[in-house]
Amino acid sequence: MKFIPAVALFLIACMPTMVSAHDFSDKAVDEQWFTGSLESPSPAIPKAGILGVEPYLIFQGNTGAYDNNWANHSVSHDTSTMEEATLLKYSITDELSVQAVPVFAYTWNDQTASRLGGADLPIEFDYRVINQNNDTGAPSLTFNLGMSFPTGEYDRLHNGLDGLGSGAYTAKEGVLLQSLFDTWNDHPMRLRLWGSVFEPVADVSVHDLSVYGTSQGFHGNASPGVSTQAGVAAEYGLTQRWVLALDIVGSYAATSHLSGTDGSGNSVNTNLPSSTSLALAPAVEYNWSSTLGVIAGVELSAAGRNSASYIAPQIALDMAF
Repeated sequence: MKFIPAVALFLIACMPTMVSAHDFSDKAVDEQWFTGSLESPSPAIPKAGILGVEPYLIFQGNTGAYDNNWANHSVSHDTSTMEEATLLKYSITDELSVQAVPVFAYTWNDQTASRLGGADLPIEFDYRVINQNNDTGAPSLTFNLGMSFPTGEYDRLHNGLDGLGSGAYTAKEGVLLQSLFDTWNDHPMRLRLWGSVFEPVADVSVHDLSVYGTSQGFHGNASPGVSTQAGVAAEYGLTQRWVLALDIVGSYAATSHLSGTDGSGNSVNTNLPSSTSLALAPAVEYNWSSTLGVIAGVELSAAGRNSASYIAPQIALDMAF
């Protein structure tokens, strides 16, 4: 996990040297079109009054699970999920943007299926404190602060697959670096490095069948653990319209605590294990203009601990108005 930010920081630190050491034209950089990679967040929109809309269609097929020793095992009744997520982003000023991502999903396995439902709703503000410099390759710096609202079902579930939420109000703090610079033969490259922390602000009341592994008759509380995410993304312009993209993303969720009474009246006081995952997401972008593009690719798990292994092909349309 620790190598991701270290490598990315080294690359970003080298950018001004790469640009200044070679007499490349900046015209290709200024005219390059991007949609953004599949997984990376984007900085605050650089001009006030712009609305960005990016609907995603994602299919995720689970292919097993990683145990506590990072070994992958097959799992009976692996689940599949079809998800629609729409990123909505509006620039309030030239430096400040607000973003929301409503998500709806349907999950099934070889035994049963969920209802179509909505997940928790994240809303955040992005504030860019330093603009990127396309002449030197020096990166922009954006801070984000937000809250995920518990709008998804998480307990009193009719079916275990119906659970799409956490039940917790969760604060988010994050930072994002983005750099754009030219490379050999006028092929611009854009790099992003980001890190985020997600902190539940209170315990969650849990009843009956839930996403915390409880069954019918349970009454108690869950204390979700803090989670983090870090990643690096690269986008390489083949032409003005065609772009190759790659994300490397690491995630960690700390131990959660569950306490209460089960359906037989027995006391429950247990810790749910922490989990780690590493994912890759290669993709191809095609841009009709600077305000309209499409990206298609696949996210797949590369390693993990106490987490699912999966493959998730997806496509998104990026629009700005």
